[in-house]
Amino acid sequence: MQNSTQVEITKYHLNGNLEGMNTTEKMGFVNWEDACKWAGSVTMSVECPYVVLEMRDINTGTVANF
Repeated sequence: MQNSTQVEITKYHLNGNLEGMNTTEKMGFVNWEDACKWAGSVTMSVECPYVVLEMRDINTGTVANF
């Protein structure tokens, strides 16, 4: 099952046209653990132009804050 976990992600943008703004988007992952690993890695990356503030599993309602 590809992309069996659908999540809604709230991002805070650190630079660029969206600097200082929050945006929300939906993404698909194989499972919740992979989604959390991805969100944690982009949030810790100094090269990524945003951080993930919150991620919610659309199907279960599970929430993770970063």
